[in-house]
Amino acid sequence: MADSPKEPSQRERAAAGARNRILAAAAACIVRDGLANVRMAGIAREAGVSAGLLHYHFDTKEQLFAEVLSYSHRASSELNQKVMQRAHDHPAQRLSTFLDRCLPSDELLANEWLLWQELDLLCLRQPHLGKVAAELYEDLYSTVTSIITEGAGSGVFSPAGEPRMIAETAVALCDGLGARVLARDPRLTLADARRTLAISVGVLVGHAGPLPAPAQLTAGPASELMSGLLAGARR
Repeated sequence: MADSPKEPSQRERAAAGARNRILAAAAACIVRDGLANVRMAGIAREAGVSAGLLHYHFDTKEQLFAEVLSYSHRASSELNQKVMQRAHDHPAQRLSTFLDRCLPSDELLANEWLLWQELDLLCLRQPHLGKVAAELYEDLYSTVTSIITEGAGSGVFSPAGEPRMIAETAVALCDGLGARVLARDPRLTLADARRTLAISVGVLVGHAGPLPAPAQLTAGPASELMSGLLAGARR
């Protein structure tokens, strides 16, 4: 008989709790102030931990930032799974729904977008962080590729090119449109971005017309997860 998983000790639970508070606090500080204006001491105060404990978990601000991105991405991925369940098994709506989650279409995603914008700038000065960006983008590419492949197999899509190439193109389109929405470009609203995606990606995957409207998640789960991510530093 296999041994039961060992329960974490009280010390291990405390360490994990402190680490999560630090990550939540760092995310809140970076979203609010921008990475250049954030100081490790300020993050420690926000998290309610000592500077020594912060540096025990994270040697540098860059290392902490890389962990914050993964932390934020995991949080939004939890919501992605919930909202994708609302799209059921229809490939066109699943694709539309997932791509909508690649836009700054709610508060949590807008904050994650701000973190990604900081990553893009930091990668120019810290090339080794490019690996972090590549891993996060790979998760997006592989998910979209899988949905397109599934749709092609069921006859819903008739893509003219390789699913992976179309997936990367669709994500790049989300990046460009999302940046304009986040910057409050008066010539491109969120509704405009969604319409552009539905038409353009519908053509790319060979769908019979624009992609359907994305499934939406009720405000409750989204706001609860936002509280856990950005206000959890105070708990």
